[in-house]
Amino acid sequence: MIKVVRGEITQKWNKYVSRENNPEMMDSEFGVIFLKKQESYELCTGEEYIFCLNKGRITFWWDDREETVERKSCFTEDPYVLHVHRDTQVRITCLSDRAEINVASTHNEKLFCNRLYEPKDLLCRELVDEEKLGGKVKRMKRAFFDRSVCPETNLFCGEVVNYPGCWACFPPHLHEEPEIYYYKFFPEQGYGFAEFGDEAIKVVNRSVTCNPGGQLHAQATAPGYAGYIMWTQRLQDNGKNIVYTLDEKHAWLDEDNVRIYPELCEEEL
Repeated sequence: MIKVVRGEITQKWNKYVSRENNPEMMDSEFGVIFLKKQESYELCTGEEYIFCLNKGRITFWWDDREETVERKSCFTEDPYVLHVHRDTQVRITCLSDRAEINVASTHNEKLFCNRLYEPKDLLCRELVDEEKLGGKVKRMKRAFFDRSVCPETNLFCGEVVNYPGCWACFPPHLHEEPEIYYYKFFPEQGYGFAEFGDEAIKVVNRSVTCNPGGQLHAQATAPGYAGYIMWTQRLQDNGKNIVYTLDEKHAWLDEDNVRIYPELCEEEL
């Protein structure tokens, strides 16, 4: 069963997904920190954490280090991502009128090198499938890192920006691991649809979907609106990255130079 949460940011710490309410998510948690100017949020991490600046100007403090970073829009600019292991003291202070920080976490006893990933450090940042299928699956993909970069991590997270009227992750694919999607739209009244197997769910600004894994899924964004997704996947305890499988019925659409309507119709006639 796919769960969807819709809500507004009302306080400093806004938890959308928790292990208590969402046990099917294999110990993944997700929330958003909202800060006003000069406000701070501080915690000592009890597990592995990712802090992704969504919007604003903030200062991160961790391991006797501090860095001030800024992101004006998650739709047009790449993220700054602080990745820390358990028992790390972290403080975030807002320097702009407001700031939003996406937060993903999961249990992990392993220690690794705490790191602030700047845009130049991302595993990938690329415009994907710009001309494929008539440009209808064009999207910006930003993956933060994976186990090839940090072997000790239990998280695989990143962002996708859907262009108006386009699909993401199409043809539909599946994987065993659970996955959390956090959605934003520009302008904010925009919306889209999340496909999970034979089920389709309308998603709006600040929606969160919880896919427990093993479900074919894809995303569509309404014409005229841009859609942003941050994904969070809890990796299995096998030391490997995620294996993706395409829907067999639609896998042919992933081939190079595939011919579709109207050319395909003309050929068949």
